[in-house]
Amino acid sequence: MRWRGRGGLLRLRIGPTTVRAEAHHRGGVTWAGAAAYGSLDDLTDAIARLAAEPAEHCRRVVVALERPVLQLRTLRDLPPVKERELARMVAYQAGRFFRKNGTPLVTDAVWVTNGQGRVAHAAAAPEPMVEAIVAGARAAGLAIEGIGPVDGDQNLLLLPSSERAARARAERKLMWRLGIATAGVWMLALGSGVTRLISARRSVDQQLASLQAPLAALLAARRELRDAGATLQAVAEADQSRGQALAMLGAVTAALPDSAVLTSLSWSPEGAGILMGAARRAPEVLARLEQTHALPAVRFEGANAREAIGGRDWQRFTIGFGGRAPP
Repeated sequence: MRWRGRGGLLRLRIGPTTVRAEAHHRGGVTWAGAAAYGSLDDLTDAIARLAAEPAEHCRRVVVALERPVLQLRTLRDLPPVKERELARMVAYQAGRFFRKNGTPLVTDAVWVTNGQGRVAHAAAAPEPMVEAIVAGARAAGLAIEGIGPVDGDQNLLLLPSSERAARARAERKLMWRLGIATAGVWMLALGSGVTRLISARRSVDQQLASLQAPLAALLAARRELRDAGATLQAVAEADQSRGQALAMLGAVTAALPDSAVLTSLSWSPEGAGILMGAARRAPEVLARLEQTHALPAVRFEGANAREAIGGRDWQRFTIGFGGRAPP
């Protein structure tokens, strides 16, 4: 069942990492936007944020799920049950027809007729993702008309169990209210009932309009908190890296003999690196580094070239340490 009402319609197309949105008013597209998400909380925020962006507010939403978020199957040789029992049977045997990957699924199925007879079209989506979509729509004040496949049977409706239960309660409440309203119309008058409905509708519209500004402020505050957390994490990582570099330089400087000169030191985040310089006796430099444990797994990289500097004989050395040396 799809709920239909008046007002603008927001169409969402959700893939594995992106949400694309279009606002429809009076039969035309009046706005379009997109947002990326990395988690289910981000997906909820992205839907609420996109719903708040159109200049003319939308009251309804239709969601289309892309693959691989959505799974579609054509099922044959099923018992000829009624359509409601068909949906229940597929939901009960979801693990047989779909990949679950340890996540509960929301499913639906309908009968269709093709050239070979009657088969069932079934769809499934992860229930946590569908719950996040419903939460984002509720936060934006949107009534969900449908959640289904992008290119499939439009009668398939993927709703979480909480939303299905809420709709069942709403339908029962609606039928009860309709019965009372019908009796009231016969007893009081049609005009009095219409007046009350119009007044209630205006009150709801005013409340929705008043909630737009607090919603936008809340979303902005959450974005600022996430940005601040990322900045603090980057500062902490920079401080840690700077401390490691100073400790390494201090250890190497203390280990070098007085007759050695360091010309270059480079290393990778994995702890491997290259130490270059000159000394009167290059093997003494390697021995001091091994004795003091200033660097891990030290070894000569290539031959030590002799060179005359200031009238004295020096040896150019290249010492690797750690694992594989950086380029």
